Amino acid sequence: MLQSKGFHRTFKHNLLLAVFFAFVAGIINVYGLIDLGTFTTNITGHVGELALSAEMLDWKEAGKVIYWIASFGFGSLIASLLINYFEEKKPKWSYSLPILIEIGFLLWCFFSDKEFHFQTNTLLFAMGIQNGIVSVVSGKVVRTTHLTGMVTDVGLGLGKLFLKKGNLVFVKRSLIINTSVITMFIVGGLLSATLTFQIHEKVLLIPVLILISILIYDLKTIESGLRKMKKIRERLHI
Repeated sequence: MLQSKGFHRTFKHNLLLAVFFAFVAGIINVYGLIDLGTFTTNITGHVGELALSAEMLDWKEAGKVIYWIASFGFGSLIASLLINYFEEKKPKWSYSLPILIEIGFLLWCFFSDKEFHFQTNTLLFAMGIQNGIVSVVSGKVVRTTHLTGMVTDVGLGLGKLFLKKGNLVFVKRSLIINTSVITMFIVGGLLSATLTFQIHEKVLLIPVLILISILIYDLKTIESGLRKMKKIRERLHI
């Protein structure tokens, strides 16, 4: 799901990536809205808040929003640096390490006081990491922390499908991935809305468990692939 790139990457890989990570983002987004009073998986609305704060000369609020936006961007930067640095040297760590960092920050939010104002920055940073991971892994085919581009792509894809224009196989696959992201983001949000009022920050343990499961699945897939390659080499006497 994570390690395959280029010609080795399949539609199934991208679909699994879309489903699981969009579900995680949906849970975290609604948790942030309910318990922290703000969205934590994208920065579109925060840019509007920044403009409003600047207009009202509320520089304290503007500084806070700038910090939020920077946190998301810094998360993507960290994901990019780690993936590109370890990709050739230690491939197993190239995607595992950013996800482990995301898990660590989610657990930090779980154990910390929810009133602590840095929790919003932490979740935005974690979502920046996730968006960076998914973008790099899928070759910018999948986004899982916001839906604006996904909904737009669904509209464009349906137009092409109705008119039967372009590569219809590609169009259909793109529609499946985009609708999967939208659906799972909503499903994650609905689950989070139901549970957050009851268990609050404990809902963050669901994304943590999902991310751990993804890591275990991916590492087992790598080990299986390495064993197959070893057998092939032995048969060919390489």
